[in-house]
Amino acid sequence: METAELKAIVENILLAADEPVTVEDVTCTLENGTEKAAVRAVLDELAEEYRTRNLQIEEVAGGFQLRTRQEYTEWVRKYLKLDKTAKLSQPSLDTLAIIAYKQPLTRQEVEDIRGVDSSGVIKTLLEKKIIGPAGRKKVPGRPIMYRTTRKFLEYFGLRDLSDLPTLEDFKEDVLEGPDETRDVEAGPADVESAGDAETEAAGDATGEALSTGGEEPAVQDLEVEPPPSPRE
Repeated sequence: METAELKAIVENILLAADEPVTVEDVTCTLENGTEKAAVRAVLDELAEEYRTRNLQIEEVAGGFQLRTRQEYTEWVRKYLKLDKTAKLSQPSLDTLAIIAYKQPLTRQEVEDIRGVDSSGVIKTLLEKKIIGPAGRKKVPGRPIMYRTTRKFLEYFGLRDLSDLPTLEDFKEDVLEGPDETRDVEAGPADVESAGDAETEAAGDATGEALSTGGEEPAVQDLEVEPPPSPRE
Protein backbone atom coordinates (compact mmCIF):
# COMPACT_ATOMS: atom_id res chain seq x y z
CA MET A 1 0.00 0.00 0.00
CA GLU A 2 1.28 3.46 -0.92
CA THR A 3 2.17 5.75 1.96
CA ALA A 4 -0.26 8.44 0.78
CA GLU A 5 -3.15 5.97 0.76
CA LEU A 6 -2.20 4.58 4.16
CA LYS A 7 -2.04 8.10 5.55
CA ALA A 8 -5.50 8.91 4.19
CA ILE A 9 -6.96 5.75 5.72
CA VAL A 10 -5.39 6.42 9.11
CA GLU A 11 -6.52 10.05 9.09
CA ASN A 12 -10.11 9.05 8.40
CA ILE A 13 -10.00 6.40 11.13
CA LEU A 14 -8.77 9.02 13.60
CA LEU A 15 -11.64 11.31 12.64
CA ALA A 16 -14.26 8.59 13.04
CA ALA A 17 -12.91 7.01 16.23
CA ASP A 18 -14.39 8.01 19.59
CA GLU A 19 -11.35 6.86 21.57
CA PRO A 20 -7.57 6.75 21.04
CA VAL A 21 -6.54 4.61 18.06
CA THR A 22 -3.68 2.18 18.62
CA VAL A 23 -1.12 0.96 16.11
CA GLU A 24 -2.40 -2.58 16.65
CA ASP A 25 -6.00 -1.55 15.94
CA VAL A 26 -5.08 0.02 12.60
CA THR A 27 -2.82 -2.86 11.58
CA CYS A 28 -5.56 -5.41 12.32
CA THR A 29 -8.09 -3.33 10.41
CA LEU A 30 -5.97 -3.18 7.28
CA GLU A 31 -5.44 -6.96 7.06
CA ASN A 32 -3.13 -6.50 4.07
CA GLY A 33 0.26 -7.26 5.53
CA THR A 34 1.10 -3.67 6.41
CA GLU A 35 3.77 -3.65 9.11
CA LYS A 36 3.08 -2.03 12.46
CA ALA A 37 6.22 0.04 11.99
CA ALA A 38 4.73 1.59 8.85
CA VAL A 39 1.49 2.42 10.65
CA ARG A 40 3.41 3.95 13.53
CA ALA A 41 5.48 6.04 11.13
CA VAL A 42 2.32 7.36 9.45
CA LEU A 43 0.74 8.23 12.80
CA ASP A 44 3.89 10.09 13.87
CA GLU A 45 3.98 11.92 10.53
CA LEU A 46 0.33 12.94 10.82
CA ALA A 47 0.85 14.14 14.38
CA GLU A 48 3.70 16.34 13.18
CA GLU A 49 1.68 17.73 10.27
CA TYR A 50 -1.22 18.63 12.55
CA ARG A 51 1.01 20.81 14.73
CA THR A 52 0.29 23.70 12.36
CA ARG A 53 -3.44 22.99 11.94
CA ASN A 54 -6.51 24.00 13.89
CA LEU A 55 -6.89 20.45 15.23
CA GLN A 56 -4.19 18.29 16.77
CA ILE A 57 -3.26 14.62 16.92
CA GLU A 58 -1.94 13.58 20.33
CA GLU A 59 -0.58 10.32 21.67
CA VAL A 60 -2.73 9.56 24.70
CA ALA A 61 -3.81 6.51 26.67
CA GLY A 62 -1.74 4.13 24.58
CA GLY A 63 -3.01 5.38 21.21
CA PHE A 64 -3.44 8.42 18.96
CA GLN A 65 -6.44 10.76 19.01
CA LEU A 66 -7.61 13.66 16.84
CA ARG A 67 -8.49 16.41 19.32
CA THR A 68 -9.61 20.02 19.51
CA ARG A 69 -7.16 22.64 20.71
CA GLN A 70 -7.39 24.05 24.20
CA GLU A 71 -7.72 27.65 22.99
CA TYR A 72 -11.07 26.76 21.41
CA THR A 73 -12.47 24.94 24.41
CA GLU A 74 -15.01 27.61 25.32
CA TRP A 75 -16.45 27.68 21.79
CA VAL A 76 -16.79 23.90 21.74
CA ARG A 77 -18.44 23.97 25.16
CA LYS A 78 -20.86 26.64 24.02
CA TYR A 79 -21.81 24.72 20.87
CA LEU A 80 -22.28 21.43 22.74
CA LYS A 81 -24.11 23.27 25.54
CA LEU A 82 -21.85 21.75 28.16
CA ASP A 83 -22.49 22.87 31.71
CA LYS A 84 -19.45 24.57 33.20
CA THR A 85 -20.58 23.48 36.64
CA ALA A 86 -20.17 19.83 35.67
CA LYS A 87 -16.74 19.70 37.23
CA LEU A 88 -15.30 17.60 39.99
CA SER A 89 -15.44 19.12 43.44
CA GLN A 90 -12.22 19.79 45.33
CA PRO A 91 -12.72 16.65 47.48
CA SER A 92 -13.08 14.62 44.28
CA LEU A 93 -9.92 16.19 42.86
CA ASP A 94 -8.04 15.40 46.07
CA THR A 95 -9.25 11.81 46.00
CA LEU A 96 -8.35 11.40 42.33
CA ALA A 97 -4.83 12.70 42.98
CA ILE A 98 -4.36 10.28 45.88
CA ILE A 99 -5.48 7.32 43.78
CA ALA A 100 -3.28 8.38 40.86
CA TYR A 101 -0.24 8.59 43.14
CA LYS A 102 -0.71 5.46 45.22
CA GLN A 103 -2.84 3.07 43.15
CA PRO A 104 -4.14 0.55 43.71
CA LEU A 105 -5.61 1.34 47.11
CA THR A 106 -8.85 0.86 49.01
CA ARG A 107 -11.44 3.42 50.05
CA GLN A 108 -10.29 3.08 53.64
CA GLU A 109 -6.72 3.86 52.62
CA VAL A 110 -7.95 6.96 50.80
CA GLU A 111 -9.88 8.01 53.89
CA ASP A 112 -6.85 7.43 56.12
CA ILE A 113 -4.98 9.99 54.00
CA ARG A 114 -7.80 12.51 53.63
CA GLY A 115 -9.16 12.08 57.13
CA VAL A 116 -12.79 12.19 55.98
CA ASP A 117 -15.36 9.82 54.45
CA SER A 118 -14.68 9.37 50.74
CA SER A 119 -17.45 7.00 49.67
CA GLY A 120 -19.37 9.73 47.85
CA VAL A 121 -16.44 11.08 45.86
CA ILE A 122 -15.26 7.60 44.93
CA LYS A 123 -18.75 6.84 43.64
CA THR A 124 -18.61 10.01 41.51
CA LEU A 125 -15.23 9.06 40.05
CA LEU A 126 -16.50 5.56 39.27
CA GLU A 127 -19.58 6.94 37.53
CA LYS A 128 -17.41 9.15 35.36
CA LYS A 129 -15.14 6.15 34.63
CA ILE A 130 -12.02 8.05 35.67
CA ILE A 131 -11.22 5.30 38.17
CA GLY A 132 -12.19 1.64 38.26
CA PRO A 133 -11.90 -1.42 40.51
CA ALA A 134 -8.56 -3.19 40.61
CA GLY A 135 -9.45 -6.42 42.40
CA ARG A 136 -9.75 -7.03 46.12
CA LYS A 137 -7.05 -6.64 48.72
CA LYS A 138 -6.04 -9.83 50.50
CA VAL A 139 -6.93 -8.66 53.99
CA PRO A 140 -9.94 -9.42 56.21
CA GLY A 141 -13.09 -8.20 54.51
CA ARG A 142 -11.47 -8.30 51.06
CA PRO A 143 -12.07 -4.56 50.34
CA ILE A 144 -12.16 -3.34 46.75
CA MET A 145 -9.06 -1.53 45.50
CA TYR A 146 -9.21 1.29 42.97
CA ARG A 147 -6.95 2.61 40.21
CA THR A 148 -7.12 5.18 37.43
CA THR A 149 -8.44 4.08 34.04
CA ARG A 150 -7.57 4.64 30.39
CA LYS A 151 -10.24 7.35 30.40
CA PHE A 152 -8.18 9.18 33.03
CA LEU A 153 -5.13 9.12 30.74
CA GLU A 154 -7.23 10.16 27.75
CA TYR A 155 -8.80 13.11 29.51
CA PHE A 156 -5.58 14.50 30.92
CA GLY A 157 -3.69 13.92 27.66
CA LEU A 158 -1.21 11.41 29.09
CA ARG A 159 0.42 8.52 27.25
CA ASP A 160 0.78 6.55 30.50
CA LEU A 161 1.27 7.12 34.23
CA SER A 162 4.97 7.85 33.75
CA ASP A 163 3.93 11.16 32.12
CA LEU A 164 2.50 12.39 35.41
CA PRO A 165 4.68 14.93 37.25
CA THR A 166 6.56 13.88 40.34
CA LEU A 167 6.26 15.39 43.78
CA GLU A 168 9.53 17.16 43.07
CA ASP A 169 7.70 19.08 40.32
CA PHE A 170 5.07 20.17 42.82
CA LYS A 171 7.75 21.23 45.30
CA GLU A 172 9.29 23.43 42.61
CA ASP A 173 5.87 25.00 41.98
CA VAL A 174 5.54 25.78 45.68
CA LEU A 175 8.99 27.38 45.78
CA GLU A 176 8.22 29.47 42.70
CA GLY A 177 4.88 30.60 44.11
CA PRO A 178 1.24 29.74 43.33
CA ASP A 179 0.05 29.66 39.74
CA GLU A 180 -3.71 30.07 39.56
CA THR A 181 -3.86 29.16 35.89
CA ARG A 182 -2.10 25.81 35.97
CA ASP A 183 -3.91 22.60 35.14
CA VAL A 184 -4.38 20.08 37.89
CA GLU A 185 -2.37 16.92 37.60
CA ALA A 186 -1.43 14.00 39.81
CA GLY A 187 1.91 12.32 40.35
CA PRO A 188 3.14 8.84 39.44
CA ALA A 189 2.45 5.70 41.40
CA ASP A 190 6.04 5.33 42.59
CA VAL A 191 5.94 8.13 45.19
CA GLU A 192 4.75 5.98 48.08
CA SER A 193 7.69 7.05 50.23
CA ALA A 194 7.15 10.76 49.65
CA GLY A 195 4.52 11.01 52.37
CA ASP A 196 0.75 11.12 52.53
CA ALA A 197 0.55 14.84 53.20
CA GLU A 198 2.33 15.71 49.97
CA THR A 199 0.21 13.20 48.10
CA GLU A 200 -2.99 14.86 49.24
CA ALA A 201 -1.58 18.28 48.43
CA ALA A 202 -1.18 17.21 44.83
CA GLY A 203 -4.95 17.28 44.58
CA ASP A 204 -4.65 21.02 43.96
CA ALA A 205 -3.27 20.17 40.53
CA THR A 206 -6.04 18.26 38.60
CA GLY A 207 -8.29 19.84 35.83
CA GLU A 208 -11.84 19.79 34.70
CA ALA A 209 -13.66 16.50 35.12
CA LEU A 210 -15.33 14.32 32.54
CA SER A 211 -18.99 15.07 32.09
CA THR A 212 -19.98 11.59 30.94
CA GLY A 213 -21.38 9.07 33.40
CA GLY A 214 -21.65 5.32 33.39
CA GLU A 215 -22.52 2.25 35.36
CA GLU A 216 -20.08 1.07 37.98
CA PRO A 217 -18.11 -1.83 36.49
CA ALA A 218 -18.38 -5.27 37.99
CA VAL A 219 -15.72 -6.13 40.53
CA GLN A 220 -13.96 -9.43 40.14
CA ASP A 221 -12.16 -11.21 42.93
CA LEU A 222 -8.82 -11.06 41.12
CA GLU A 223 -5.23 -10.10 41.66
CA VAL A 224 -4.41 -6.44 41.01
CA GLU A 225 -3.88 -5.66 37.34
CA PRO A 226 -1.16 -3.24 36.22
CA PRO A 227 -2.20 0.32 35.30
CA PRO A 228 -2.70 1.22 31.63
CA SER A 229 0.48 1.67 29.60
CA PRO A 230 1.13 2.76 26.04
CA ARG A 231 1.33 0.15 23.30
CA GLU A 232 4.32 -0.12 21.04
